[in-house]
Amino acid sequence: MIRRVFIALAFCLATLPAQADDVVIFAASSLKTALDEVTRGLPVRISYGGSGLLARQIMQGAPADIFFSANAVWMDAAQDAGAIRPESRVELLSNALVIVGHEAVPFEEMLASDGRVATGLIASVPVGIYAKAYLERAGHWDAIAPRLVETDSARAALALAARGEVPFAVVYASDAAAEPAVHVIHALLELPDLPIRYPVALTASAKPEAGAVMEALQSDTARAVYAAHEFGVP
Repeated sequence: MIRRVFIALAFCLATLPAQADDVVIFAASSLKTALDEVTRGLPVRISYGGSGLLARQIMQGAPADIFFSANAVWMDAAQDAGAIRPESRVELLSNALVIVGHEAVPFEEMLASDGRVATGLIASVPVGIYAKAYLERAGHWDAIAPRLVETDSARAALALAARGEVPFAVVYASDAAAEPAVHVIHALLELPDLPIRYPVALTASAKPEAGAVMEALQSDTARAVYAAHEFGVP
């Protein structure tokens, strides 16, 4: 299955109307709104998805130059596999978790309801991994777990709530800020031992042009864009 996904991705990248020397970025879906703005006018192609899937594709040789992950675990996996350049790795952004609703309702009402709650796959997608840990620590997991709808990315979970296909979702604060069709119901407190961080690194096979793009992603101008989209910028 993963091989078929990899082949499909490679085909899609190959058919995009761009130059062969464009820098290819594999990025967590939660970065889309901000990263599209940051890279506007740059010679890049961006493939968005769940960090776990993207990491596995990079480790299998997918044609990526930069990996921008929504958590350290998948960046660590890529690093351990020799798929990224460790010296280029930077912890660039932070985020927060919120519970959103298609309708604005009190948090207590949301907890007591039987409405379904979307988030990422709790075993592999960063937003889902964070959601389970944060909800467990806050004492809300037992009330929400039976109603959980797991998706392959943070943006997929957000879209379900935005369209009203589920009444609630656990997503990043940056996602909630990007989607006017949802309302923030509750903000989950950050866990000091499991902070939400976004590392970025060059892949082992990155072309020379990727270095300049990495610098652009970390520029003061880029940091201002990230902050405007509700990302934390250390």
